[in-house]
Amino acid sequence: MGAEERILQELASSWVSLAAEYAENAAGVTAYYIYGSSEHGASTANAYFEQDGVVVFPGALVGADRSLVRSMMSTLVSDMKDAGAAFVAAGLAAPTEYRLEYRVEGGKLDLQLEFEQLYGPGLRDRSPIVGIEYWLGDRAPKLIRGS
Repeated sequence: MGAEERILQELASSWVSLAAEYAENAAGVTAYYIYGSSEHGASTANAYFEQDGVVVFPGALVGADRSLVRSMMSTLVSDMKDAGAAFVAAGLAAPTEYRLEYRVEGGKLDLQLEFEQLYGPGLRDRSPIVGIEYWLGDRAPKLIRGS
């Protein structure tokens, strides 16, 4: 296994375990969606959950301990920063965006990466804060209602 595969396997394992732990008492969860962005010295990451056919923010996941949201988000960002540092240490380009989908039934994992700068000054008039909406489109929960 090459360095890139090892780094991504460790990141995916950590992220899926973290999401599973957060959602362990929530019924009807069929998928986890984890979105992370790391560009221009700014990083953001969050987990979203498909519950009863609807993708929700972690704070809206019925049955989850909502007091753990900030801790989970902090760990997701920390894991992503560690992966970025591991890429650099291995002489590899670090991804700027991570999109992880995990299907609970069957354990199907899909991890998509982006290496291009997508956000920031002079780039797209977009924000990584709503990256989940860019990724999942109409299925994503909306940060700003009505958008």
